Amino acid sequence: MFAGKRAMLVLTVGGWAEHYAERGINGPMDDLLFPIQHGILFYPGFSVLDPFVVYRAERMNEERFRAVTRDLDRRLEGLFSERPIAYRPQNRGDYEIPSMKLRDGLGAGQQGFRLHRA
Repeated sequence: MFAGKRAMLVLTVGGWAEHYAERGINGPMDDLLFPIQHGILFYPGFSVLDPFVVYRAERMNEERFRAVTRDLDRRLEGLFSERPIAYRPQNRGDYEIPSMKLRDGLGAGQQGFRLHRA
């Protein structure tokens, strides 16, 4: 139903970008958003783009607001040319059926939800 359509999350958070890094207190933003981006958007057919995240949103002054809106405008201009996140399709051989476990040898050197990107 959603094949051929694109989706991009736009969100604000209170923490710094470092808080959402691999070793940050909140963990990687991609891991936090995985259930939404993969489970809610990708699974029914959307091509999912990297999110647009505004960090430290409560510290927004007028100058920063203008910069953020310019950045968002640029992202939206490229909405139809930006490369989607390369999630692994469920039924094309990357996963064992019926366990839906990623096949051995795939995702070498990756951990967590990054394993599910081709």
